[in-house]
Amino acid sequence: MKKIFTLIILMGICIQYSIAQTGIPKAQAMFVYNFSRLIEWPATYKTGPFVIGVLGSGEISGELNTYTTGKKVGVQDIIVKQYKDPAEIDKCHILFVTFAKSRTIGDILNALNNKSTLIITEKNGLIEEGAAINFVVVGDKLKFEISQKNAEKYGIKFSAKLTEMAFKAY
Repeated sequence: MKKIFTLIILMGICIQYSIAQTGIPKAQAMFVYNFSRLIEWPATYKTGPFVIGVLGSGEISGELNTYTTGKKVGVQDIIVKQYKDPAEIDKCHILFVTFAKSRTIGDILNALNNKSTLIITEKNGLIEEGAAINFVVVGDKLKFEISQKNAEKYGIKFSAKLTEMAFKAY
């Protein structure tokens, strides 16, 4: 219980970070790691490495590598994989879709059919198209919106605490 409380406080602090102070990719990396601890994956995803995929290029991959070095999700070591095209996507727990690759959301959904992958985006409107979490900038704060319905399509369940912390829940 103490770990959950500490994690909730950490997420609250992350939400309060000013983009000007941390930079968007760094803040996104912290969020993504913390999301991984507030989401329930199917049993088949609880063995082997915990894979965070990034579709597209940008600073987020480097920030994720830096932030997750030496960390685990439960007992699983974290690996960050870079994908250039939706056809390359294999089994991953989380897929972060960069803004530049947002237009390929249909191909992404086809590639992830029957896989328990949490899709995280950073373009307005992608929750309606299938993303489970979408980053939004409100003022100078990085926030996120979620869709439990989209997560459940892939066998993923958000904790109540994650839902409470969301800027907007669909």
